[in-house]
Amino acid sequence: MKFRIFVLLSIVLSLNLIAAEEKASQQIPPAVTPVEKYTPPQLSTPDSWTMVVVPDTQAYVARRRNQGALDLMFTWIAENVNRMKIQQVVHLGDMVDVSQQLVTGKDGTYQSGAEQWAAISKVFERLDNVVPYVLTTGNHDYGWRSAENRSCNLDKFFSTGRNDKWKNVLVGMGQNAFGQLTLENAAYEFTTPNGQKILIVSVNFAPTDENLAWAKSVFSNKKYKNHFGILVTHSYLRALRHKGRLEKESYVLNKQGGNEGEKIFQKLVKNTTNIRMVLCGHISAIDNWNGCVNYEVSVNDAGKKVHEILFDPQALGGGWGGNGGDGWLRLMEFDKDMKHVKVKTFSPVFAYSPSTQNLAWHTAPFNEFEFDID
Repeated sequence: MKFRIFVLLSIVLSLNLIAAEEKASQQIPPAVTPVEKYTPPQLSTPDSWTMVVVPDTQAYVARRRNQGALDLMFTWIAENVNRMKIQQVVHLGDMVDVSQQLVTGKDGTYQSGAEQWAAISKVFERLDNVVPYVLTTGNHDYGWRSAENRSCNLDKFFSTGRNDKWKNVLVGMGQNAFGQLTLENAAYEFTTPNGQKILIVSVNFAPTDENLAWAKSVFSNKKYKNHFGILVTHSYLRALRHKGRLEKESYVLNKQGGNEGEKIFQKLVKNTTNIRMVLCGHISAIDNWNGCVNYEVSVNDAGKKVHEILFDPQALGGGWGGNGGDGWLRLMEFDKDMKHVKVKTFSPVFAYSPSTQNLAWHTAPFNEFEFDID
């Protein structure tokens, strides 16, 4: 009898130990392979170049304690523009957590809307006159807290003249809801180091039919119709765990005619033959990469592949009240002929200290992959 009890207790203890070990292993982001010697980001070939993608930054600026991580991310970008041949930095929207809300958190760590806009504007000063950047507005950049109306503070902090690197790159702007030409809807033309032409167009959150018509007019302009087109919009794809494009959202702006992901595809992407890539954010999940990223391929009316990429790890690193997203950036390396792209996911925050550098790369297939451009 005592032996049976001992065996049962041993089994229970073993199961508890296994469960504890599994729980402990989950504290390290899945598929991060610790390495003995950290290797900083570098180009695969000297003729390649890099686009840096910055995910939603709302959780970094919402709380004062997280702003150091964001500053590390932007400082790394600025310091590596030449070495990595960074041609542009693309922000995927939700620059702030609340746009106009005045009330701060009870513990004093949560900032007002005005403070958050000032914080994100400050960190972008790292990139001013250093590299062109593309801004995108998300639902949290509108209204009081989240898209209650079309009022946005973007133009108050990001005038078209603040970054000298926009000269000859910023080629057009569309009207916002109040008839103003702002960076809420904007077009950027780039010439790669190897001479190819790229057109990046950003449209505001829940773009109206008028916003999409403006974007289409830019992509279809005879000056740009042969450019490699990239659409940047905040809300478009679902994450890996659900897949597909977003078909319905319940924000006020959607109810007032703002288009969701599937409608954006049908009304703009599918029938605009030079849109070859769509970048978006918006969808995240607490400490679960499968709820933060996605890569899918659609086909447009010309039979060309459209590469659709979601990247929004803002709820990693402790959830919605955590550190803002562990500092993850997307590095997209285009080869000399713009026929092949290598995507990697890197954290300057982990890379900053020798004690955490072995976690600075996330190497799961959904975070490190390659694709061809037809």
